Amino acid sequence: MNLLAIDTTSAPLSLALQAGDKIFSFHKELARPHDETLMPQALRLLARAGLRWTDLDGLAAACGPGRFTGIRIGMALAAVLAGRLRIPALPVSRLEAQASKSGGRLVCGVLPGHRDEIFYQVFSRASSGRLVQDGEPSWAAAGDWRQARRRLADRNVVFSEGEVRAQDLLPCAARLFRGRRRPRFEPLYLKPASYERKAGSPR
Repeated sequence: MNLLAIDTTSAPLSLALQAGDKIFSFHKELARPHDETLMPQALRLLARAGLRWTDLDGLAAACGPGRFTGIRIGMALAAVLAGRLRIPALPVSRLEAQASKSGGRLVCGVLPGHRDEIFYQVFSRASSGRLVQDGEPSWAAAGDWRQARRRLADRNVVFSEGEVRAQDLLPCAARLFRGRRRPRFEPLYLKPASYERKAGSPR
C-alpha cells in the first residue's frame, strides 16, 4: 500500500510517504509559505521513494485542529489530487494521531493551540486496539485546561503529548483506507477563522 500523508496545520511543513513497508518523511519549518512549498516537497518525497503520483493508493491530510489557513491548504491539495487520481482522500484528526502514540484504555490526545490554549480529546481503546471517541474534541485556555486535566486524571486517563508529524498520521490513514465506511473529508477547525486573524497567525 502506498499512502501520502500531508500536515500543513502548523508552522512546519510535514509530509510522510508509506511506500510498501518503507516510510519516507519530510518535516521542516521553511521560510516560504506552505502553499508554495507543499507540491515541490511532495514531488521530492515521491522521487526518493521511486514512485509517481499514479502509484499512490490513497492521500491523507491532517484535518485539524490547527491553523485555519494551514488546514485548508493541505486538505485542498489532497482533495484535488485524489479526485484526479481517483483514489480516496482520507481525513485524519491530529488529536487521534496524537492519542494513537500512547497505550492505555483511555487516552487523551493533547496539542498546543494558539498562544497558551490547548486542544484535547479523549479516546477509549477497543479490544481490537482501535481508538474510539470518548468525548468531543475541545479547546481550553491554560487555566481551564489544568482543571480539565485533573478531572481526566481522576478517570485514569493517559495523556499523549508532544509534536505530531505527518508520519504519525499514517497508521490512522491506513485504518481508514481499509475500513468499509470512510468519514467525510471535512475540516476539524474547533476555532473560527476570525480567531486566527486576531491571534496574528502568519499562515
